[in-house]
Amino acid sequence: MLPVQLAAQPPEAPGVVTLPPSPEYAEELEKADQYDEFDEFIDPYADRVEYDPSVVHDHDPLPWKLGEMFMDALASPAEPMAHLGEWLLCAEHFAPESPLEDHAIGLQPIPNRPNLLIETNEKFLDIGFLNQGIVIPTGAVWRPSFWVFGTYRTGIDYFNNRTGTNVTEWANRLDLFGQLNLSGTERILVGLRSLDKELTASRLFTSYEFHDGQWLDGLNANIQTLFFEGDFGENFPNLDPYDVHRYDIGFSVGRQPMSFQQGLLINEDMVDAVTVTRNTVYGGKILNMRITGVYVEGDINRNNNVRDPDARLYGIFTETDTKFSTINADVATVYSSNQQFGSNTAFGISAIQRLHGFHNTYNTSFHVLGSFPHEGATAASGQGELLFSQVSLTPHHSNDLVYFNAFLAIDQFTSPARGTLAGGPLGQVGILYAASGLGQYGAALSNQATNAAGASLGYQLFYDKSRQQLIFELGGRKNTQGTNNGAIAGGIRYQKAIGQHWIMLLDSFVSKQESRGVGSGARIEFLAKF
Repeated sequence: MLPVQLAAQPPEAPGVVTLPPSPEYAEELEKADQYDEFDEFIDPYADRVEYDPSVVHDHDPLPWKLGEMFMDALASPAEPMAHLGEWLLCAEHFAPESPLEDHAIGLQPIPNRPNLLIETNEKFLDIGFLNQGIVIPTGAVWRPSFWVFGTYRTGIDYFNNRTGTNVTEWANRLDLFGQLNLSGTERILVGLRSLDKELTASRLFTSYEFHDGQWLDGLNANIQTLFFEGDFGENFPNLDPYDVHRYDIGFSVGRQPMSFQQGLLINEDMVDAVTVTRNTVYGGKILNMRITGVYVEGDINRNNNVRDPDARLYGIFTETDTKFSTINADVATVYSSNQQFGSNTAFGISAIQRLHGFHNTYNTSFHVLGSFPHEGATAASGQGELLFSQVSLTPHHSNDLVYFNAFLAIDQFTSPARGTLAGGPLGQVGILYAASGLGQYGAALSNQATNAAGASLGYQLFYDKSRQQLIFELGGRKNTQGTNNGAIAGGIRYQKAIGQHWIMLLDSFVSKQESRGVGSGARIEFLAKF
Protein backbone atom coordinates (compact mmCIF):
# COMPACT_ATOMS: atom_id res chain seq x y z
CA MET A 1 0.00 0.00 0.00
CA LEU A 2 0.98 3.55 -0.22
CA PRO A 3 3.06 5.27 2.44
CA VAL A 4 1.19 7.38 4.95
CA GLN A 5 2.32 10.96 5.14
CA LEU A 6 3.36 11.54 8.75
CA ALA A 7 2.80 14.69 10.75
CA ALA A 8 5.85 16.34 12.29
CA GLN A 9 7.04 19.63 13.71
CA PRO A 10 9.20 21.91 11.50
CA PRO A 11 12.92 21.40 12.06
CA GLU A 12 14.90 23.91 14.07
CA ALA A 13 17.63 25.77 12.27
CA PRO A 14 20.98 24.05 12.80
CA GLY A 15 23.28 25.82 15.22
CA VAL A 16 20.69 28.37 16.41
CA VAL A 17 20.67 29.18 20.12
CA THR A 18 17.74 31.20 21.53
CA LEU A 19 18.67 33.80 24.15
CA PRO A 20 16.41 35.74 26.54
CA PRO A 21 15.80 39.42 25.65
CA SER A 22 18.23 41.89 27.20
CA PRO A 23 16.60 44.57 29.43
CA GLU A 24 19.16 47.17 28.26
CA TYR A 25 18.41 46.32 24.63
CA ALA A 26 14.67 46.71 25.22
CA GLU A 27 15.16 50.10 26.88
CA GLU A 28 17.25 51.39 23.94
CA LEU A 29 14.56 50.35 21.46
CA GLU A 30 11.85 52.05 23.52
CA LYS A 31 13.79 55.35 23.36
CA ALA A 32 14.41 55.09 19.61
CA ASP A 33 11.98 55.88 16.82
CA GLN A 34 11.44 52.34 15.65
CA TYR A 35 9.87 53.30 12.31
CA ASP A 36 12.45 55.98 11.27
CA GLU A 37 15.73 54.39 12.26
CA PHE A 38 14.96 50.86 11.04
CA ASP A 39 13.73 49.56 7.71
CA GLU A 40 11.01 47.52 9.42
CA PHE A 41 9.37 47.36 12.80
CA ILE A 42 11.45 45.60 15.46
CA ASP A 43 9.67 44.06 18.39
CA PRO A 44 11.56 45.19 21.51
CA TYR A 45 10.47 42.01 23.29
CA ALA A 46 11.47 39.58 20.54
CA ASP A 47 13.98 36.86 21.36
CA ARG A 48 17.52 37.32 20.05
CA VAL A 49 19.40 34.52 18.35
CA GLU A 50 23.09 33.86 17.99
CA TYR A 51 24.74 31.31 15.73
CA ASP A 52 26.98 28.63 17.09
CA PRO A 53 30.31 29.04 15.22
CA SER A 54 31.07 25.34 15.62
CA VAL A 55 28.28 24.45 13.19
CA VAL A 56 29.23 24.58 9.49
CA HIS A 57 26.45 25.98 7.31
CA ASP A 58 28.22 26.43 3.97
CA HIS A 59 28.09 22.89 2.59
CA ASP A 60 25.66 19.99 2.80
CA PRO A 61 27.07 16.69 4.10
CA LEU A 62 28.00 14.49 1.16
CA PRO A 63 25.65 11.58 2.07
CA TRP A 64 22.67 13.97 2.29
CA LYS A 65 23.68 15.65 -0.95
CA LEU A 66 23.87 12.34 -2.82
CA GLY A 67 20.67 11.07 -1.23
CA GLU A 68 18.71 14.20 -2.08
CA MET A 69 20.06 14.22 -5.62
CA PHE A 70 18.77 10.66 -5.99
CA MET A 71 15.32 11.52 -4.58
CA ASP A 72 15.11 14.71 -6.67
CA ALA A 73 15.86 12.64 -9.76
CA LEU A 74 13.07 10.20 -8.84
CA ALA A 75 10.63 13.07 -8.22
CA SER A 76 11.45 14.96 -11.44
CA PRO A 77 8.82 13.12 -13.60
CA ALA A 78 6.02 14.15 -11.21
CA GLU A 79 5.36 17.52 -12.89
CA PRO A 80 5.07 16.25 -16.51
CA MET A 81 2.91 13.37 -15.21
CA ALA A 82 0.65 15.91 -13.50
CA HIS A 83 0.17 17.75 -16.82
CA LEU A 84 -0.50 14.43 -18.56
CA GLY A 85 -3.13 13.65 -15.95
CA GLU A 86 -4.81 17.03 -16.53
CA TRP A 87 -5.07 16.22 -20.21
CA LEU A 88 -6.39 12.69 -19.62
CA LEU A 89 -8.90 13.58 -16.89
CA CYS A 90 -9.84 17.06 -18.11
CA ALA A 91 -9.48 18.15 -14.47
CA GLU A 92 -7.33 20.75 -12.76
CA HIS A 93 -4.25 19.51 -10.93
CA PHE A 94 -4.72 20.19 -7.21
CA ALA A 95 -1.96 22.37 -5.77
CA PRO A 96 -1.72 24.49 -2.61
CA GLU A 97 -2.84 28.11 -2.95
CA SER A 98 -0.84 30.57 -0.90
CA PRO A 99 -2.24 34.01 -1.97
CA LEU A 100 -5.07 35.35 0.18
CA GLU A 101 -8.42 36.31 -1.29
CA ASP A 102 -8.92 39.97 -2.18
CA HIS A 103 -12.37 40.06 -0.60
CA ALA A 104 -14.09 38.50 2.37
CA ILE A 105 -15.93 35.29 1.55
CA GLY A 106 -17.93 35.16 4.79
CA LEU A 107 -18.99 32.09 6.70
CA GLN A 108 -19.22 29.02 4.49
CA PRO A 109 -21.92 26.35 4.99
CA ILE A 110 -20.80 23.07 6.51
CA PRO A 111 -21.68 20.04 4.35
CA ASN A 112 -24.35 17.77 5.75
CA ARG A 113 -23.05 14.77 7.65
CA PRO A 114 -23.68 11.52 5.76
CA ASN A 115 -25.96 9.28 7.82
CA LEU A 116 -25.14 5.68 8.62
CA LEU A 117 -27.53 2.95 7.52
CA ILE A 118 -29.02 2.80 11.05
CA GLU A 119 -28.33 5.19 13.96
CA THR A 120 -30.22 4.95 17.23
CA ASN A 121 -29.94 7.13 20.32
CA GLU A 122 -26.60 8.97 19.94
CA LYS A 123 -25.59 9.41 16.30
CA PHE A 124 -22.15 9.07 14.78
CA LEU A 125 -20.20 12.38 14.83
CA ASP A 126 -23.40 14.31 15.53
CA ILE A 127 -23.81 17.53 17.51
CA GLY A 128 -25.98 18.14 20.56
CA PHE A 129 -26.21 17.20 24.22
CA LEU A 130 -25.26 13.82 25.65
CA ASN A 131 -27.97 11.97 27.53
CA GLN A 132 -27.63 11.10 31.21
CA GLY A 133 -26.93 7.43 30.55
CA ILE A 134 -27.29 4.42 32.83
CA VAL A 135 -25.18 3.91 35.96
CA ILE A 136 -24.29 0.22 36.26
CA PRO A 137 -23.35 -1.45 39.59
CA THR A 138 -19.61 -1.01 38.99
CA GLY A 139 -20.07 2.78 38.85
CA ALA A 140 -19.56 3.09 35.09
CA VAL A 141 -21.97 5.23 33.06
CA TRP A 142 -23.19 3.64 29.85
CA ARG A 143 -25.06 5.49 27.09
CA PRO A 144 -26.19 2.70 24.74
CA SER A 145 -26.52 3.39 21.03
CA PHE A 146 -26.56 1.14 17.98
CA TRP A 147 -25.10 1.78 14.53
CA VAL A 148 -25.21 -0.24 11.32
CA PHE A 149 -22.68 0.58 8.61
CA GLY A 150 -20.66 -1.14 5.95
CA THR A 151 -19.07 -1.25 2.52
CA TYR A 152 -20.32 -2.72 -0.75
CA ARG A 153 -17.91 -3.44 -3.59
CA THR A 154 -18.75 -4.61 -7.10
CA GLY A 155 -16.45 -4.83 -10.07
CA ILE A 156 -15.63 -6.43 -13.43
CA ASP A 157 -12.05 -7.60 -13.93
CA TYR A 158 -9.75 -9.39 -16.34
CA PHE A 159 -6.56 -10.97 -14.99
CA ASN A 160 -3.88 -13.03 -16.75
CA ASN A 161 -0.42 -13.19 -15.15
CA ARG A 162 0.82 -16.00 -17.45
CA THR A 163 1.20 -18.41 -14.51
CA GLY A 164 -1.98 -20.39 -15.07
CA THR A 165 -4.34 -17.78 -13.60
CA ASN A 166 -6.65 -16.44 -16.30
CA VAL A 167 -10.01 -15.07 -15.17
CA THR A 168 -12.69 -12.68 -16.41
CA GLU A 169 -15.44 -12.12 -13.88
CA TRP A 170 -17.99 -9.88 -12.21
CA ALA A 171 -17.40 -10.10 -8.44
CA ASN A 172 -19.26 -8.70 -5.42
CA ARG A 173 -18.41 -8.17 -1.77
CA LEU A 174 -20.46 -6.85 1.16
CA ASP A 175 -18.96 -6.01 4.56
CA LEU A 176 -21.80 -5.28 7.00
CA PHE A 177 -21.25 -4.26 10.64
CA GLY A 178 -23.45 -3.67 13.65
CA GLN A 179 -21.92 -1.80 16.57
CA LEU A 180 -23.45 -1.53 20.04
CA ASN A 181 -21.81 1.41 21.82
CA LEU A 182 -21.97 1.26 25.60
CA SER A 183 -19.63 4.16 26.34
CA GLY A 184 -16.72 6.00 24.78
CA THR A 185 -14.42 3.03 25.41
CA GLU A 186 -16.75 0.01 25.47
CA ARG A 187 -18.42 -1.51 22.42
CA ILE A 188 -19.58 -4.79 20.90
CA LEU A 189 -18.95 -5.18 17.17
CA VAL A 190 -20.46 -7.87 14.96
CA GLY A 191 -19.60 -8.20 11.27
CA LEU A 192 -20.78 -10.33 8.34
CA ARG A 193 -19.43 -10.84 4.82
CA SER A 194 -22.55 -12.26 3.26
CA LEU A 195 -21.34 -12.38 -0.37
CA ASP A 196 -18.07 -14.27 0.09
CA LYS A 197 -16.99 -17.18 2.26
CA GLU A 198 -13.71 -18.76 3.21
CA LEU A 199 -12.47 -21.96 1.55
CA THR A 200 -9.36 -24.01 2.36
CA ALA A 201 -6.81 -21.46 1.11
CA SER A 202 -8.93 -18.83 -0.63
CA ARG A 203 -12.31 -17.10 -0.57
CA LEU A 204 -15.30 -17.76 -2.83
CA PHE A 205 -17.00 -14.55 -3.96
CA THR A 206 -20.51 -14.26 -5.34
CA SER A 207 -19.52 -13.72 -8.95
CA TYR A 208 -20.12 -14.58 -12.59
CA GLU A 209 -17.25 -16.04 -14.60
CA PHE A 210 -17.46 -14.96 -18.23
CA HIS A 211 -14.84 -17.52 -19.25
CA ASP A 212 -16.98 -20.50 -18.22
CA GLY A 213 -20.38 -18.81 -18.21
CA GLN A 214 -20.84 -19.91 -14.59
CA TRP A 215 -22.33 -18.30 -11.47
CA LEU A 216 -20.43 -18.81 -8.21
CA ASP A 217 -22.47 -18.62 -5.03
CA GLY A 218 -20.72 -17.17 -1.98
CA LEU A 219 -23.88 -16.37 -0.02
CA ASN A 220 -23.54 -17.17 3.69
CA ALA A 221 -24.51 -16.00 7.16
CA ASN A 222 -21.18 -16.78 8.84
CA ILE A 223 -20.02 -14.36 11.50
CA GLN A 224 -16.76 -12.79 10.38
CA THR A 225 -16.31 -10.44 13.35
CA LEU A 226 -17.70 -10.58 16.90
CA PHE A 227 -15.79 -9.09 19.81
CA PHE A 228 -16.13 -6.92 22.88
CA GLU A 229 -13.52 -4.32 23.73
CA GLY A 230 -13.25 -1.98 26.67
CA ASP A 231 -11.11 -0.46 29.38
CA PHE A 232 -10.82 -2.01 32.85
CA GLY A 233 -10.51 1.33 34.65
CA GLU A 234 -13.55 2.75 32.85
CA ASN A 235 -15.63 -0.33 33.65
CA PHE A 236 -14.75 -0.21 37.38
CA PRO A 237 -14.29 3.49 38.19
CA ASN A 238 -15.17 2.94 41.89
CA LEU A 239 -11.87 1.10 42.35
CA ASP A 240 -10.02 4.34 41.63
CA PRO A 241 -12.35 7.33 42.20
CA TYR A 242 -9.50 9.85 42.03
CA ASP A 243 -7.85 8.27 38.97
CA VAL A 244 -4.44 7.96 40.60
CA HIS A 245 -3.77 4.25 39.95
CA ARG A 246 -2.83 2.52 36.73
CA TYR A 247 -6.08 0.70 36.11
CA ASP A 248 -6.54 1.99 32.54
CA ILE A 249 -5.89 -1.34 30.84
CA GLY A 250 -7.58 -2.02 27.52
CA PHE A 251 -8.77 -5.47 26.48
CA SER A 252 -10.71 -7.25 23.75
CA VAL A 253 -12.27 -10.70 23.58
CA GLY A 254 -13.69 -12.45 20.52
CA ARG A 255 -13.30 -12.85 16.74
CA GLN A 256 -11.44 -9.87 15.32
CA PRO A 257 -8.98 -8.72 12.61
CA MET A 258 -5.30 -8.39 13.46
CA SER A 259 -2.41 -6.60 11.73
CA PHE A 260 1.13 -5.83 12.93
CA GLN A 261 4.20 -4.29 11.29
CA GLN A 262 1.93 -2.76 8.61
CA GLY A 263 0.82 -6.28 7.67
CA LEU A 264 4.36 -7.58 7.10
CA LEU A 265 4.43 -9.71 10.26
CA ILE A 266 0.73 -10.57 10.75
CA ASN A 267 -2.20 -9.75 8.49
CA GLU A 268 -5.28 -11.74 9.44
CA ASP A 269 -8.93 -10.68 9.18
CA MET A 270 -10.52 -13.36 11.40
CA VAL A 271 -8.91 -14.80 14.56
CA ASP A 272 -10.46 -15.80 17.89
CA ALA A 273 -8.26 -13.83 20.27
CA VAL A 274 -7.90 -12.30 23.71
CA THR A 275 -5.82 -9.12 23.95
CA VAL A 276 -4.66 -6.99 26.88
CA THR A 277 -3.16 -3.53 26.32
CA ARG A 278 -1.27 -1.21 28.65
CA ASN A 279 -1.10 2.30 27.23
CA THR A 280 0.44 5.62 28.31
CA VAL A 281 3.68 4.14 29.61
CA TYR A 282 6.20 6.98 29.61
CA GLY A 283 9.36 8.25 31.24
CA GLY A 284 12.86 9.28 30.33
CA LYS A 285 13.04 9.76 26.57
CA ILE A 286 9.85 7.74 25.98
CA LEU A 287 6.88 10.00 25.21
CA ASN A 288 4.39 7.13 25.14
CA MET A 289 4.51 3.36 24.95
CA ARG A 290 1.77 0.83 24.22
CA ILE A 291 2.25 -2.84 25.13
CA THR A 292 -0.22 -5.49 23.93
CA GLY A 293 -0.34 -9.16 24.80
CA VAL A 294 -2.23 -11.45 22.41
CA TYR A 295 -3.44 -15.04 22.66
CA VAL A 296 -5.17 -16.76 19.70
CA GLU A 297 -6.83 -20.15 20.08
CA GLY A 298 -7.04 -22.42 17.03
CA ASP A 299 -8.07 -21.92 13.39
CA ILE A 300 -5.18 -19.69 12.30
CA ASN A 301 -4.43 -19.08 8.64
CA ARG A 302 -0.71 -19.74 8.39
CA ASN A 303 1.87 -18.18 6.07
CA ASN A 304 0.65 -20.26 3.09
CA ASN A 305 -2.89 -18.89 3.67
CA VAL A 306 -4.10 -22.38 4.70
CA ARG A 307 -6.14 -22.67 7.90
CA ASP A 308 -4.51 -24.66 10.72
CA PRO A 309 -7.16 -25.81 13.24
CA ASP A 310 -4.53 -27.00 15.76
CA ALA A 311 -2.53 -23.77 16.04
CA ARG A 312 -2.18 -21.46 19.05
CA LEU A 313 -0.50 -18.06 18.89
CA TYR A 314 1.16 -16.02 21.66
CA GLY A 315 2.48 -12.54 21.02
CA ILE A 316 3.84 -9.37 22.60
CA PHE A 317 3.52 -6.21 20.49
CA THR A 318 4.82 -2.77 21.46
CA GLU A 319 4.69 0.73 20.00
CA THR A 320 6.96 3.44 21.43
CA ASP A 321 6.87 7.15 20.60
CA THR A 322 10.12 9.06 21.00
CA LYS A 323 11.10 12.58 20.03
CA PHE A 324 12.35 11.50 16.63
CA SER A 325 10.61 8.23 15.77
CA THR A 326 7.83 5.72 16.42
CA ILE A 327 9.37 2.32 17.12
CA ASN A 328 7.47 -0.98 16.92
CA ALA A 329 9.00 -4.13 18.43
CA ASP A 330 6.91 -7.29 18.07
CA VAL A 331 7.38 -11.00 18.61
CA ALA A 332 4.91 -13.86 18.05
CA THR A 333 5.12 -17.63 18.45
CA VAL A 334 2.69 -20.10 16.92
CA TYR A 335 2.52 -23.70 18.14
CA SER A 336 0.91 -26.47 16.11
CA SER A 337 0.68 -30.21 16.70
CA ASN A 338 0.22 -30.70 12.96
CA GLN A 339 3.58 -31.60 11.44
CA GLN A 340 2.40 -30.38 8.04
CA PHE A 341 2.46 -26.80 9.33
CA GLY A 342 5.00 -26.92 12.16
CA SER A 343 5.70 -24.29 14.82
CA ASN A 344 7.74 -21.14 14.49
CA THR A 345 8.64 -17.82 16.11
CA ALA A 346 8.78 -14.53 14.20
CA PHE A 347 9.78 -11.00 15.18
CA GLY A 348 9.63 -7.54 13.68
CA ILE A 349 11.32 -4.23 14.53
CA SER A 350 10.48 -1.01 12.71
CA ALA A 351 11.03 2.74 12.94
CA ILE A 352 8.73 5.36 11.39
CA GLN A 353 9.88 8.97 11.21
CA ARG A 354 10.32 12.13 9.16
CA LEU A 355 13.88 12.89 8.05
CA HIS A 356 14.65 16.56 7.50
CA GLY A 357 17.09 17.12 4.67
CA PHE A 358 18.43 20.44 3.39
CA HIS A 359 15.91 20.74 0.55
CA ASN A 360 13.10 18.27 1.34
CA THR A 361 11.44 16.43 4.20
CA TYR A 362 11.08 12.68 3.80
CA ASN A 363 8.56 10.26 5.28
CA THR A 364 10.40 7.04 6.04
CA SER A 365 9.82 3.64 7.61
CA PHE A 366 12.38 0.86 8.02
CA HIS A 367 11.55 -2.74 9.00
CA VAL A 368 13.64 -5.74 9.98
CA LEU A 369 11.80 -9.06 10.35
CA GLY A 370 12.83 -12.65 10.92
CA SER A 371 11.31 -16.10 11.43
CA PHE A 372 12.70 -19.31 12.95
CA PRO A 373 11.03 -22.77 12.83
CA HIS A 374 11.03 -24.87 15.99
CA GLU A 375 11.55 -28.13 14.09
CA GLY A 376 12.12 -28.62 10.37
CA ALA A 377 11.13 -25.99 7.82
CA THR A 378 7.73 -26.23 6.14
CA ALA A 379 5.70 -23.99 3.83
CA ALA A 380 4.12 -22.45 6.96
CA SER A 381 7.23 -22.37 9.17
CA GLY A 382 10.47 -21.30 7.56
CA GLN A 383 13.75 -19.63 8.47
CA GLY A 384 14.49 -16.27 6.91
CA GLU A 385 14.79 -12.52 7.22
CA LEU A 386 13.01 -9.63 5.51
CA LEU A 387 14.35 -6.08 5.15
CA PHE A 388 11.82 -3.50 4.00
CA SER A 389 11.92 0.29 3.61
CA GLN A 390 9.53 3.04 2.50
CA VAL A 391 10.61 6.56 1.52
CA SER A 392 8.26 9.24 0.22
CA LEU A 393 8.23 12.99 -0.26
CA THR A 394 5.89 15.73 -1.42
CA PRO A 395 7.41 17.71 -4.33
CA HIS A 396 7.64 21.46 -3.83
CA HIS A 397 4.52 23.51 -4.64
CA SER A 398 2.23 20.47 -4.77
CA ASN A 399 0.19 18.08 -2.64
CA ASP A 400 1.32 15.04 -4.61
CA LEU A 401 3.33 12.12 -3.25
CA VAL A 402 6.37 10.36 -4.71
CA TYR A 403 7.29 7.07 -3.03
CA PHE A 404 10.09 4.54 -3.38
CA ASN A 405 9.75 1.20 -1.57
CA ALA A 406 12.34 -1.59 -1.54
CA PHE A 407 12.77 -5.03 0.04
CA LEU A 408 15.27 -7.85 0.41
CA ALA A 409 14.05 -11.32 1.45
CA ILE A 410 16.77 -13.68 2.66
CA ASP A 411 15.91 -17.40 2.69
CA GLN A 412 12.25 -18.18 3.54
CA PHE A 413 10.63 -15.59 5.82
CA THR A 414 7.23 -16.81 7.07
CA SER A 415 4.51 -14.95 8.96
CA PRO A 416 2.77 -16.51 11.97
CA ALA A 417 -0.67 -15.67 10.53
CA ARG A 418 -1.88 -14.48 7.13
CA GLY A 419 -5.50 -14.31 5.94
CA THR A 420 -6.71 -15.98 2.76
CA LEU A 421 -6.91 -12.61 0.97
CA ALA A 422 -3.62 -11.25 2.32
CA GLY A 423 -1.30 -13.21 0.04
CA GLY A 424 2.38 -12.93 1.00
CA PRO A 425 4.09 -10.44 3.32
CA LEU A 426 5.08 -8.05 0.51
CA GLY A 427 1.67 -6.56 -0.25
CA GLN A 428 2.86 -3.24 1.23
CA VAL A 429 5.53 -2.71 -1.45
CA GLY A 430 3.03 -1.04 -3.83
CA ILE A 431 -0.17 -1.44 -5.81
CA LEU A 432 1.59 -3.90 -8.15
CA TYR A 433 2.26 -6.26 -5.21
CA ALA A 434 -1.10 -5.91 -3.43
CA ALA A 435 -4.13 -8.09 -4.12
CA SER A 436 -7.41 -6.29 -4.70
CA GLY A 437 -9.44 -8.19 -2.09
CA LEU A 438 -12.29 -8.61 -4.56
CA GLY A 439 -12.73 -11.77 -6.61
CA GLN A 440 -9.80 -13.61 -8.18
CA TYR A 441 -7.95 -10.51 -9.38
CA GLY A 442 -4.44 -11.05 -7.99
CA ALA A 443 -1.20 -9.11 -7.75
CA ALA A 444 0.79 -8.19 -10.83
CA LEU A 445 4.03 -9.13 -9.03
CA SER A 446 4.45 -11.95 -6.52
CA ASN A 447 4.25 -10.82 -2.88
CA GLN A 448 5.99 -13.89 -1.43
CA ALA A 449 9.14 -13.23 0.63
CA THR A 450 11.52 -16.06 -0.30
CA ASN A 451 15.01 -15.29 -1.67
CA ALA A 452 14.05 -12.20 -3.60
CA ALA A 453 14.80 -8.50 -3.92
CA GLY A 454 12.65 -5.81 -5.47
CA ALA A 455 11.33 -2.27 -5.41
CA SER A 456 8.54 -0.01 -6.60
CA LEU A 457 8.50 3.64 -7.64
CA GLY A 458 5.17 5.46 -7.62
CA TYR A 459 3.64 8.88 -8.24
CA GLN A 460 0.34 9.76 -6.56
CA LEU A 461 -1.23 12.87 -8.15
CA PHE A 462 -4.34 14.74 -6.96
CA TYR A 463 -6.92 16.56 -9.09
CA ASP A 464 -10.22 18.38 -8.68
CA LYS A 465 -9.51 19.48 -5.08
CA SER A 466 -8.37 15.94 -4.20
CA ARG A 467 -11.66 14.29 -5.31
CA GLN A 468 -9.72 12.53 -8.06
CA GLN A 469 -6.33 10.87 -7.87
CA LEU A 470 -4.04 9.12 -10.31
CA ILE A 471 -1.21 6.73 -9.45
CA PHE A 472 1.56 5.67 -11.81
CA GLU A 473 3.79 2.85 -10.53
CA LEU A 474 6.75 0.90 -11.86
CA GLY A 475 8.02 -2.15 -10.00
CA GLY A 476 10.15 -5.25 -10.29
CA ARG A 477 11.54 -8.20 -8.38
CA LYS A 478 14.37 -10.68 -8.86
CA ASN A 479 15.12 -14.03 -7.32
CA THR A 480 18.43 -13.99 -5.46
CA GLN A 481 19.00 -17.74 -5.27
CA GLY A 482 18.17 -20.80 -7.33
CA THR A 483 16.29 -20.12 -10.56
CA ASN A 484 17.24 -17.08 -12.59
CA ASN A 485 13.75 -15.62 -12.48
CA GLY A 486 12.73 -11.96 -12.46
CA ALA A 487 9.74 -9.82 -13.38
CA ILE A 488 8.89 -6.18 -14.05
CA ALA A 489 5.51 -4.47 -14.24
CA GLY A 490 3.90 -1.09 -14.71
CA GLY A 491 0.50 -0.09 -13.36
CA ILE A 492 -1.98 2.77 -13.30
CA ARG A 493 -4.77 3.40 -10.79
CA TYR A 494 -7.46 6.06 -11.06
CA GLN A 495 -9.93 6.87 -8.27
CA LYS A 496 -12.80 9.34 -8.29
CA ALA A 497 -15.20 10.30 -5.50
CA ILE A 498 -18.86 10.34 -6.53
CA GLY A 499 -21.09 12.21 -4.11
CA GLN A 500 -20.57 11.40 -0.44
CA HIS A 501 -20.81 7.62 -0.55
CA TRP A 502 -19.40 6.24 -3.82
CA ILE A 503 -15.89 5.78 -5.22
CA MET A 504 -15.07 4.64 -8.74
CA LEU A 505 -11.75 2.85 -9.22
CA LEU A 506 -9.93 1.85 -12.44
CA ASP A 507 -6.88 -0.44 -12.32
CA SER A 508 -4.63 -1.79 -15.04
CA PHE A 509 -1.17 -3.32 -15.34
CA VAL A 510 1.24 -4.93 -17.79
CA SER A 511 3.92 -7.33 -16.57
CA LYS A 512 6.73 -9.42 -18.03
CA GLN A 513 8.35 -12.38 -16.31
CA GLU A 514 11.46 -14.10 -17.57
CA SER A 515 10.79 -17.08 -19.88
CA ARG A 516 7.06 -16.24 -19.94
CA GLY A 517 4.75 -14.13 -22.04
CA VAL A 518 3.40 -10.69 -21.25
CA GLY A 519 0.83 -10.63 -18.44
CA SER A 520 -1.91 -8.05 -18.14
CA GLY A 521 -4.93 -7.14 -16.10
CA ALA A 522 -7.62 -4.47 -15.83
CA ARG A 523 -10.64 -3.88 -13.66
CA ILE A 524 -13.32 -1.33 -12.85
CA GLU A 525 -14.84 -1.19 -9.38
CA PHE A 526 -17.58 0.80 -7.68
CA LEU A 527 -17.34 1.06 -3.91
CA ALA A 528 -20.10 2.39 -1.65
CA LYS A 529 -19.62 3.35 2.01
CA PHE A 530 -22.81 3.62 4.04
